[in-house]
Amino acid sequence: MTDTPWKTYAEMIAEGDRGWRQTSVQELLAVAGERKAGRRIIAGIERELAAQRVGYFPTQLPTDQTAFVLLYNQDLQGVGSLLHLVRQLTETGTSTNSQIITLHALLHQLRARPDEDATPE
Repeated sequence: MTDTPWKTYAEMIAEGDRGWRQTSVQELLAVAGERKAGRRIIAGIERELAAQRVGYFPTQLPTDQTAFVLLYNQDLQGVGSLLHLVRQLTETGTSTNSQIITLHALLHQLRARPDEDATPE
C-alpha cells in the first residue's frame, strides 16, 4: 500500500509533534498540492484530514493562507484526546456528564504530568 501525502503528514503529527502541531493554511495547501485556498479546496483538505483522524482548530479551516491552525491526532491519549473532546463540545454546544467527566480527567492527567519542555512562568 502506498502512503499518500496526507497519511505521511498525519504520521508526522502523531509521531514527531507529540500528537499536535501548529501550522498555516499555506502548509496544508502545499500538502494538498494546491496554490489557493478556495472554499472547495479547503473542504477537500478538511475531508483528507478527517480521513486520517486529524482534527483541527478552528473547527472550519480558514481560506486565508497566512492563518494559523492547530492540528491534532484524535486517537492519541493526552493532548490529542483532550482537543478532540473540546472540539466535540464546541461543535454541539451541549455536553453529557460522561464528556465532562472525561474532560476533567484529561485535564487532571495533564496537570499531574506537566510537559517537560514547558518553561516556568
